[in-house]
Amino acid sequence: MTKGNWEKDGYMTLEASFIMPITVILITALMYLSFYLYTVAFLNQAAYIAAFRASLCDEGNAEAEAAAARELDKLLKESVLPIKGLEKQINVSAVSVGVSLQANLALPAPGLQLISQKEWDITAEKKVLIRDAAAFIRAARRIGDFIE
Repeated sequence: MTKGNWEKDGYMTLEASFIMPITVILITALMYLSFYLYTVAFLNQAAYIAAFRASLCDEGNAEAEAAAARELDKLLKESVLPIKGLEKQINVSAVSVGVSLQANLALPAPGLQLISQKEWDITAEKKVLIRDAAAFIRAARRIGDFIE
């Protein structure tokens, strides 16, 4: 092995010692971002599905609230990532069902907590109008007949 090749191999090691930590930090940051985005999307979907299914309930406000709570519990059990500090709020009125979820996503690495918050707050609020499908179709037909 010549002296020139040996010196070039040393440069590769030096460059890798600078590039590899940056690469590992970027990949870790992308993983945490994907965890956050997954949790936000999951909570928004769970809130909407629970509100929508409760809006289909015909028995009254108390039954719609109970249906939303049951659906929400069932949906939240399917989470892949652990959700800490979850607060649920269900509001049922005569015209709409609203579901609000608040949670915290904790960062497991203590080193990242020095440059960022200890927890990321996530809020998901969804509101669905209560509609009786049969009554809506009848009203649309009456309006169509009135226009003709």
